[in-house]
Amino acid sequence: MGETLAVQVRHRRAGRKRPAQRFPDQLHIFTFRLAPESLHLRFATVLVRGRMGQTEAIGPAYAQARLRGREPMCTEIRTVPAPRPTPGLDAICRRHTACPSFLALLTATAGYRPTIRLDLMGHGGLVLARAYDRWQSRWGDPRRAFVTGDLPPRRAGTAP
Repeated sequence: MGETLAVQVRHRRAGRKRPAQRFPDQLHIFTFRLAPESLHLRFATVLVRGRMGQTEAIGPAYAQARLRGREPMCTEIRTVPAPRPTPGLDAICRRHTACPSFLALLTATAGYRPTIRLDLMGHGGLVLARAYDRWQSRWGDPRRAFVTGDLPPRRAGTAP
């Protein structure tokens, strides 16, 4: 008769599946250098928000960058916790800056940091500067708002 071979078979335990990698809601900030137009370097910031890693965010980021200019080349990727909506700060930004939202101000390209003149913006400028500095610190970004001017005195009857 035939010879019997002893073979050891290892079975995987049914209850020990590797968990799928799940990311929290993140904001991937891509900085792209675009093909120069009339001898000037151009940069674009592209934001990709979602529950994905940087690798999965590259495709959508390049698709958005191609809409903004020719020959996009990624120069920086930062991943930070996605900020919550800030309608009050968005309104201040629309009223006093060239940025349409607070998030656009936070993610401006080429090392931009805002100059906030308190004599023009008043207490709203102080609120904006503090929020900007707080978020950049939380994200590990060294940029801080440049604040200048004196706050105008509060009018009688207004809340502090």
